[in-house]
Amino acid sequence: MGFTIDFSEFEKYVKAMKATERDFNNFLRDFLLRMANEVLRETKLKQSGHYGEDFKAYDTGAMTNAWTLGSITGSGRDISVEIINPMEYATDIEYGHRIVVGTGENKKEVGWFDGKFMLKTSIENIQRQMPAAYDIAFRQFCKSHGIV
Repeated sequence: MGFTIDFSEFEKYVKAMKATERDFNNFLRDFLLRMANEVLRETKLKQSGHYGEDFKAYDTGAMTNAWTLGSITGSGRDISVEIINPMEYATDIEYGHRIVVGTGENKKEVGWFDGKFMLKTSIENIQRQMPAAYDIAFRQFCKSHGIV
């Protein structure tokens, strides 16, 4: 008395798992890039006054338009996305700065400009949203590879 076992479904599942493993790093990079673009979008909206006067930076729009994504480095669990603003005064607007009047020996500190923290608060907001967004994206990724 003999019997046969059909392993075709198991073999398909193993192939799907291997494809998922192969494509995971690209999925993760794409996900982080989408999240970084959300940070960028929110930062620009804050700076333009969309979120009210608390964040608005009073400029010509040059600083708002200068926010951009830099390099994406790393792999696996250590992927980072750089968000940059090359404007000379961007750090001062983000974190705050001393207010100084006069020149040379007549310089005098007269106060402090509070930072707007447009980028910092945008990063914090998107970080709070990331677990739910990742769960949805990962489920879709797995479904597209046939492992759900």
